[in-house]
Amino acid sequence: MRTYPIPFNEEARLRSVFAVPGLSEANAGVFDAICEATRKILDCPIAHISVVEGDTQWYKSVVGIELGRMPKNNSFCTHTIMSGKPMVVPDLSKDPRFEAHPMVAEGGPGARFYAGVPLVLSSGQRLGSLCVLDLVPHEAPSDHQMSILADLGKAVVAALEGVPPRPVDQTKDEGAKTTFITLIGHELRTPLTILFGSLQLLEAMAERGTNKALVSSARKSGEHLMGLVETIIAYSNAATGELSLNERVCELEGIVEGVAELVLPGADGELKTIAVVDGSLTGPIFIDPDQIKLALHALALNAINHGGQKTTVGSRIDASGNIELSITDDGRLDENVELAALYEPFVVGGSINNRDTRGGLGLGLPLTRKLVELHGGEFEVQATEDCTAAIIRLPAWRMRTA
Repeated sequence: MRTYPIPFNEEARLRSVFAVPGLSEANAGVFDAICEATRKILDCPIAHISVVEGDTQWYKSVVGIELGRMPKNNSFCTHTIMSGKPMVVPDLSKDPRFEAHPMVAEGGPGARFYAGVPLVLSSGQRLGSLCVLDLVPHEAPSDHQMSILADLGKAVVAALEGVPPRPVDQTKDEGAKTTFITLIGHELRTPLTILFGSLQLLEAMAERGTNKALVSSARKSGEHLMGLVETIIAYSNAATGELSLNERVCELEGIVEGVAELVLPGADGELKTIAVVDGSLTGPIFIDPDQIKLALHALALNAINHGGQKTTVGSRIDASGNIELSITDDGRLDENVELAALYEPFVVGGSINNRDTRGGLGLGLPLTRKLVELHGGEFEVQATEDCTAAIIRLPAWRMRTA
């Protein structure tokens, strides 16, 4: 499984990276000088300037070690570019995110200490990092040391873009903005769909008495919608197409049971419920619960609308020790639907006319995939003759961190 998270705005970030005028793998003395200053300030033998691309990371400059282009699974800087803040890990072997990392685990070079700052381009996108490494643990650097490191990071960007910095493009990345608005729009529509579906049913059933399950579903969807609006305001940036996570420890059992509380009519108008798989995994987990709930609710809503008669939600540990959350229904996808196309942005899996009414996934897939990748996880759909399963796979460290 992949060991690194992917920014929500990865496509826009890469466009900015490839547009940097001074960016090439040819080195220059100024970058070596910055790396030399960096390792002396933080008392480390190794310093480098990394450039994080789609699948690999390479170095504009490295001092203290020989490093070539490497896969992102071997990179710490892929984590550093996830926010605009520095990343400091005093002992990589004691951090659940990195204890099994190939650069840390037995058989690797034995990296222990890491400190880095993201390199923020004039476009607002993050290119890579300026960082130090050591093979022994360190105490956390002082605020003064990290402030100097941040200034040196700005010097790297200035040297790449020109002094004074030449903006890569003064105009906003409209592609990033459009993608962001479309996906976030879908994010807000999911709880709204549940809310209005519940209210419509309550109105239709008013003369037969109150259905407590529908009232509860409508109330919780309203609360979820309010929380999402606050999250989007606090943790997103439409200009760069970025969405950050508001991670905290929560109970996995509550996440799963919250999905099971949804009660909605399917495409046939029949009221449908969701059952929890027996023996589902419980315990604390370190995630952004609002975003994971949103992803699961979108998948559950699709299963109810397009699936068969039975829908379940479950959680377990897979054979590799990772966490799996799944929504399964007993419908099936039409043979004309290409599963590979379902992962592409804004693709519903081919023509709607090819969609079997007993099975479908819908427009929530691109958003779900991005939210899961933002957590460092993977998303996959498994379809058989008997059922369709949408699986969210999260890295094992998210339970060890909790």
